Amino acid sequence: MVFKSVSQIQKALPEVLHIAMFYNNGTIYQTTIDQEYNIPKLGEYIAEALNQLRKVYETCNFKLVDYKKLIFETDEISTIILKLGEDSNLAMFFQKELDINQKLKSIHRYIKKIEELIDVDKVELEFQELERINQELKKLNEELNFKQEKIKELEEKQVLLDPEIDKVELKENIKKLQELNEEYRLLNQECEIKKNEMISIREAIEEERKKKIEIL
Repeated sequence: MVFKSVSQIQKALPEVLHIAMFYNNGTIYQTTIDQEYNIPKLGEYIAEALNQLRKVYETCNFKLVDYKKLIFETDEISTIILKLGEDSNLAMFFQKELDINQKLKSIHRYIKKIEELIDVDKVELEFQELERINQELKKLNEELNFKQEKIKELEEKQVLLDPEIDKVELKENIKKLQELNEEYRLLNQECEIKKNEMISIREAIEEERKKKIEIL
């Protein structure tokens, strides 16, 4: 459905070379640009351009609630970045110069449609991210259990070693235990980070649901 709206924009505006829809963090959600190009890096650069302009406003002590559109014109290519939803944006790359304000009016209804679709699909994207992190957490827990078993084995072995007879082996065993305990600590720390990420995503999903209920 998103690409249907994108194709409508391209049909209404033959000058449009490419379209990219992205979130404030630079994640490109949908684009007509070929995958052979570095899409993640492109999103990162566009988001950074917006962030730099915000810093300009801050430096000059200008009031900035949020931007509406950013226009960058050159002899051959013009770029327009539009604010769609709270977290969504639309970048369009045009061939040659054009009457931008007039052209924007002709695609207003398509921009609105894309905004609605992005807001719906964003929740699905967050669910996918939640599942990805959950899978990573499962792997980390498996590693933790493995480390825990190894630590237990070494601790049991250490009790059986004679401090006088098995000095070398005891020393090596202690060293291995220290290394394993440190690895376990770091893995456990990483698990906590993943758990906190999942909590944040669940809160974001719940917030999106509340917004939709309020709209309805």
